[in-house]
Amino acid sequence: MFWVLLLLLAWAFAGIACTRLCLAAVRSADLDTEGVPTDREHDLTLYEAAFLSGGPARVADVTMVAMARQRRLLLAHTGWATVVDPRGRDEMERSVIGR
Repeated sequence: MFWVLLLLLAWAFAGIACTRLCLAAVRSADLDTEGVPTDREHDLTLYEAAFLSGGPARVADVTMVAMARQRRLLLAHTGWATVVDPRGRDEMERSVIGR
């Protein structure tokens, strides 16, 4: 019967530790690296989401597909790309066109 008391005591310590860990995680999620509160209303841009999901190569691919959907870039099945509108609307498009 003594082991049941020790088991209950261990569960209590584990519960307290988990609660403190969760509270610390919630508090740190509201702060950036300098300890300044972050803006929770900021949504990711298309380029930020592409970078997080695949790096710089994915950003270039997403930019080319976005330009192709707007009919400003023609993509061939062979891998060739033809620029219809040489003026990029933002930095990413200008860097893709410049390559």
